[in-house]
Amino acid sequence: MKSKIIENKKEKEKKILSASFDLFTQKDIHQVSVSEIARKAGVAKGTIYLYFKDKYQIRDVLISQESVRIFSDAQKKLEENDIRSLEDSLVFLINQILITLENNPVRLRFIEKNLSLGVFSSHLHSAIDDNTMNIKNIFREKAKENNYQYQDPDTVLYMIVELVGSTCYNSILYNNPLPIQEYKPYLFEAIRSILKGLRINKEFAK
Repeated sequence: MKSKIIENKKEKEKKILSASFDLFTQKDIHQVSVSEIARKAGVAKGTIYLYFKDKYQIRDVLISQESVRIFSDAQKKLEENDIRSLEDSLVFLINQILITLENNPVRLRFIEKNLSLGVFSSHLHSAIDDNTMNIKNIFREKAKENNYQYQDPDTVLYMIVELVGSTCYNSILYNNPLPIQEYKPYLFEAIRSILKGLRINKEFAK
């Protein structure tokens, strides 16, 4: 009986998220009301507040969810290739993410510049399969394998993901400062520089 109740709750949550995604990708969030989300999801308005504080929390969960999917797809492609170098692995991963965003401007416009929500906002993952949240672990493992020591690996990864999300949004959608294919070499060189520049020298770290 308890499992059935949990299953029903999850189903309602999915309906709310699905309805919200459809509405948020069709018009600005300010034009979407909670009542409209409830009607589209087929639930009572009060039901939504059992799961989410407001429509902005729903948006953040959806952005996180979309980001997780993009990272997970890129992660699977990385696992299909025998890339052992930390720098090459991360550049490959980022390039796969960019290819996905290039091919799906609707997802990109929805996520906007908030790509890092999928990796670093664990409080939003109640509606997400936590098994997909491996990017931070992969980064730590690859860094260790390649003897790249960082004072705080998560912060290094956060800086890189934020760089990608904030600059590539304008590059893909508006060719600013350059079209994405022309911008990528600069981006990848910057990522490599961050990885090298923030690395702790073992001799001085002792």
